[in-house]
Amino acid sequence: MEFSLFKSAAWQLVGQMDWIALLILLGLFCASIICLAIIAFKYTLFKRNNQQLHLLMARMRSMQSFHELVTLVKEQKESMGGRFLNNNMQTLRQLVHKQQQPTNPLLDQNETITAPVRLAADDVEYLELSVNQNIDIALLEEENYLPVLSASATTAPLVGLFGTIWGLIHAFIDISQEKSADIATVAPGMAEALIVTLAGLIVAIPAMLAYYYFANQLKRYEFQLAELGDKFMYCVKQHFSK
Repeated sequence: MEFSLFKSAAWQLVGQMDWIALLILLGLFCASIICLAIIAFKYTLFKRNNQQLHLLMARMRSMQSFHELVTLVKEQKESMGGRFLNNNMQTLRQLVHKQQQPTNPLLDQNETITAPVRLAADDVEYLELSVNQNIDIALLEEENYLPVLSASATTAPLVGLFGTIWGLIHAFIDISQEKSADIATVAPGMAEALIVTLAGLIVAIPAMLAYYYFANQLKRYEFQLAELGDKFMYCVKQHFSK
């Protein structure tokens, strides 16, 4: 038997809705499209970040010298972890410039730090603070669009409930006008009202699941970036300690 959406009973109920219920359905449909687009985009992005971070952390664990760190930052500067390390390296360059003699040429961002500079304890503490701030900045960048999923998961059921109550009001008005409360009179109005609640849940459930999945991924990123930051500070202290 061939199935046609536009000939189904649910579609016929949608066609009988008033403009308020139709407007709510349209809004929920647009919200579902936006949420699905965000989920697809963030899933692809997080999958790529996971692969890059895994490779970067493997190389960081086997690193033995500061010069290897500089080379790695140049190679991985386009990845999330590479950008994090590069931001830390920029702060380190500023501290090195401050310690160098005025007659020495300044290092630019494309040069390797090779000068025999020794960082003071205050400079090391400042660099550690900058590493922690860069972790927060990296996580904040990865949180883009996630509030949309959280807001959709929270508000979509409420919008659907509003549409349901609106539909029930109209259903009871129709019952009073028909002066009959049999199942043939009550069922269409009730079904029409519940369709809006169903639409709200269709939006909210995937958005909520995706939000908690991505939030868990961000916690993993925080741990991995903290490990990268610790390894970065270890290499810096080994190379620039007094």
